[in-house]
Amino acid sequence: MKNYLIICGLSLLLASCAMVSYVGEKYPPSTSVDVFYSTHDVTKSFKVIGHMTYPANAGTEAIKAKFVAYGKSIGADAVVITGNQGIMDSEYAYATGDALKYN
Repeated sequence: MKNYLIICGLSLLLASCAMVSYVGEKYPPSTSVDVFYSTHDVTKSFKVIGHMTYPANAGTEAIKAKFVAYGKSIGADAVVITGNQGIMDSEYAYATGDALKYN
């Protein structure tokens, strides 16, 4: 039982340390980030500055929070959570998103 608790604890620790993978441009940090689920919903003129991925098994709110926090750190004005990829409900599933900069 003790080993089980140690393994569970380590699993939670590793899951909470998951990093956003990002490919794209970076700007000075921003203070707020708008969240969208489709680029069709963005009413301002923008350009896509990069693409993000994050483990999808973290849950919707965790994914949103990670993308917003990372978006702030790279100077994005908005993030668009575009969907999930991989084998759902597995360690191979990941969420995808785009980072936007308003023109």
